[in-house]
Amino acid sequence: MTSNPPSAPSTLPEEFLTSLLPQLDDDTVTAVILHGSYARGEARPPFSDVDLVRILRETPDRKQQKQFIWHDGYLLNLSSRPLSIYRDWLTIPQEAIFRLSTIRDARILLDKEGSFRAFQQETLHWKWEPLQDAANAYASRLLVELTEVVLRTLGAVQNHNTLMLIERIYLHILPAVTEAVGVQRGILATGNNYVLQVFQSLGMDSSWTRYYLDAAGSPSHVSQISLEARGVAALRLYQETVHLLKPCFSPEHFETIETLLKVVDQTLHEEVP
Repeated sequence: MTSNPPSAPSTLPEEFLTSLLPQLDDDTVTAVILHGSYARGEARPPFSDVDLVRILRETPDRKQQKQFIWHDGYLLNLSSRPLSIYRDWLTIPQEAIFRLSTIRDARILLDKEGSFRAFQQETLHWKWEPLQDAANAYASRLLVELTEVVLRTLGAVQNHNTLMLIERIYLHILPAVTEAVGVQRGILATGNNYVLQVFQSLGMDSSWTRYYLDAAGSPSHVSQISLEARGVAALRLYQETVHLLKPCFSPEHFETIETLLKVVDQTLHEEVP
């Protein structure tokens, strides 16, 4: 079976934007912004959507909307929100790590009052440090909330419950530990591959990265990694995440987590060769 070579990065035709802009503008709109891969010049058509935002005038309800629309062969990811929502995001660590680069990289298609451009310039002086305490608290809460999932994953490994393992590993553990590390460390997203950014921050040869790849089923071994082995790797990944982020935990969270780690170690020692 042959595969097609990857398409080259592409930008949007100017005539496409010119014809689209009047359809997005009305009296409630102050600006129209292009985000994402097309704004960065990294889009890979036809597999990249077009991220557009209509910046709305401020209202008491701060209404937000999102639509997905096909237009001239492009999938438009069209959002509408007031500028104050962007400002709020930059005060919330789990939002800021993903939103900052999209704001800085945004291409302004329309800015009637210059407000978005002024805000974009403000973000060049934005600092992570004021958010660190909130980031620590968020990571601590995320990992203590994951204790139930980890305990169920341990049971699924022991009982060879493949469906539960698939759900717990891919839908819960991998996303949660990635977010916990990314938020606590203040790893600001750039581009679309955030997991790779976390790998690079911790080290491609780090224990955390190796456990993650094993849990995800990466073909890093000669033989196929069994689902039970992926489950064990996911449990070890959780333990490694706790080890990395231990200084940020609240005492009551760490007491719960520490007890769970003892249960995991004892069970794996007894049940897994």
